[in-house]
Amino acid sequence: MKPANLRPFFVIALGALLLAPPAFSQETVTIPKSRFEELVRKEKELDSLRGELSATKTESVRLRKEKEEAVAKVAAAMAAAPAEPAITHVSPPMATLPQLAKGETVDAMDLANHYRTDAAAADARYRTKVFRVKGEIVGFEKPMFTRNYNVLLRAADRQMRILCTVAPPEKFSAVFPAQGGTVLMGAYSSGTRVPLAKLNDTVVIEGRCGGLDGQIVKLNGCTLLASP
Repeated sequence: MKPANLRPFFVIALGALLLAPPAFSQETVTIPKSRFEELVRKEKELDSLRGELSATKTESVRLRKEKEEAVAKVAAAMAAAPAEPAITHVSPPMATLPQLAKGETVDAMDLANHYRTDAAAADARYRTKVFRVKGEIVGFEKPMFTRNYNVLLRAADRQMRILCTVAPPEKFSAVFPAQGGTVLMGAYSSGTRVPLAKLNDTVVIEGRCGGLDGQIVKLNGCTLLASP
């Protein structure tokens, strides 16, 4: 066969070679060593993060279980605790009492009972009058942005309270509840602190009656006169 006649075969063979898929190049891929080491490092970091996430979930479940158990114990203890005994206090009817004198001492439970029984008649007797009230402290309050503080006195009816708003003496730079709200402290400018009263103390407070507000009988402009 002549060379001229062989030309078509060479063209066909060359085209087949050029068009054939590079099978070998698809089977073998080479990457730099640094890139390979980076991929291995990232895979280890990912495994570590997975482990930390699993540990965090386990800890979260444990803490949630402990919280639920603690709440259940508190609820059970409260349910088992004996109820506070009812207070029996019989107050004299207002109609049998003489006119209230300025500075007279009134029992806190009598004041609360009179307002609970007949608020209108109690207003006629006590409202706007200045007198002293004697009772047991059941709480302290310290409103913000004021020097005044509140003393709450016990009433026979658990739903009621006598609230006395007291202005602290000028010798104190501040007055505030301390020890979890169980003690009322007075602070001097030098930093020295002294206890003024504590829960369950029986005190005498003088002030002007502001009447009944909901379940609270209010006395304003008060002064703490006596405490143990």
